[in-house]
Amino acid sequence: MTLKQLFERPTSRNIKILIIIGLILCFAVIPVMQYFTSLSGFPAQIFSSQLSFNGDSMKSFYAVTDIGIYRVTALLDYIFMVGYGTILFSVSILIARRFGVSSKIGQISVFIAICGVVAACCDGIENVFILAMLGDPTGFPSFLAISHSIFALIKWILLFISIIWNAIFGIYSLFKRNEKKAIQPNSS
Repeated sequence: MTLKQLFERPTSRNIKILIIIGLILCFAVIPVMQYFTSLSGFPAQIFSSQLSFNGDSMKSFYAVTDIGIYRVTALLDYIFMVGYGTILFSVSILIARRFGVSSKIGQISVFIAICGVVAACCDGIENVFILAMLGDPTGFPSFLAISHSIFALIKWILLFISIIWNAIFGIYSLFKRNEKKAIQPNSS
């Protein structure tokens, strides 16, 4: 499948269904993840742990954490990844279709759709490193924390780009559609 085929397949109806599924996955798993994170006693905020690039910091976080409970959070995160990856991909494709295959915005939106999926994949790799660190929470080699943070950084960059792009051009496409609707009755 070439990227241009994303302007036609999957159908817009199926993409809208994917957005709903993604939203359900995200909203169902977020409170459960927050509950298990809180129950585990993990002391760090999301950015300070994911972007620490420091094995000693991660070891200090894990030293006061119930590792078995925290492991559940890391595993549940995979559901969240599927949810937000699906949402970002689907919304970007709908925006691309709104602007068309010959439009620069449409072409970039397809690229942004792929970025959303890559962000979720980087998140998955990041969690592999988390799970590896949880195997020996106070004695793991520091390269695991550094690798974890590298994939987290890539994830966050791609997430911010995707979210900002989709917000700006999603809103713009709504204005564009409303302008067309307002003009059409007058042109008859």
